[in-house]
Amino acid sequence: MTKKQDFIYVVLGIAVVLVMALIIKPAATGELPGLWGSGEPEPGITPAWTPTIPTTVPTPTPVPTWDGKPRPVGFVDPGTYQIPIEETRLNMTTPPGAVAGPGITRWVTYATIDGQWSGTTGIVRVPFPMWRLDYSDITTSNDEIPLFNCQVMDAEDPNRFVRVVTLNFADFLGAKENPDLKKQRWVSTFYEGYHDYYFVINTRRIDSYHLKIQVPEEYVGT
Repeated sequence: MTKKQDFIYVVLGIAVVLVMALIIKPAATGELPGLWGSGEPEPGITPAWTPTIPTTVPTPTPVPTWDGKPRPVGFVDPGTYQIPIEETRLNMTTPPGAVAGPGITRWVTYATIDGQWSGTTGIVRVPFPMWRLDYSDITTSNDEIPLFNCQVMDAEDPNRFVRVVTLNFADFLGAKENPDLKKQRWVSTFYEGYHDYYFVINTRRIDSYHLKIQVPEEYVGT
């Protein structure tokens, strides 16, 4: 009987040690294991990223066609282009007007610049590959000392002079003796287009000027 009781006590002691080792101690340290494993959560499955495809495509803004009517170009404060008011104007001779290309029979006015005094115009865009500046309509109050100077500027690069047109007393006297010179020579053709320009104009003894930005007639409606 005593041996049986001793055996029971031994079994109970082993059970107590196991309980303490497997349950009580881990519970005290916060590391209580699960019944069927370590108890750590299984890693989740992260879904693959799916890019969002836009359902609508932005519509480009249409460029209006030219209706063939001249557009006036106004004047602005020279400070708009950071030009000093007392800037010394360039005095360059005027190159002869270039002859229009083959097949071009008529020039039409796309925009106009009208004035009397010195000034700086706003920006005008020439949406065609070829154009010319007609400055043949200038009247003077004194044929002896007049001056007309027009600087064609690149609006995207204010440091770039596209071309400079200057008429001095010799030009006005020659045109007075031969009026046809104005139509033949007082024009300047530009073989660059699709660009923005503005004009810096300086005058002396000029009553009025009517400048015309012209394009070939075939460009009307394009």
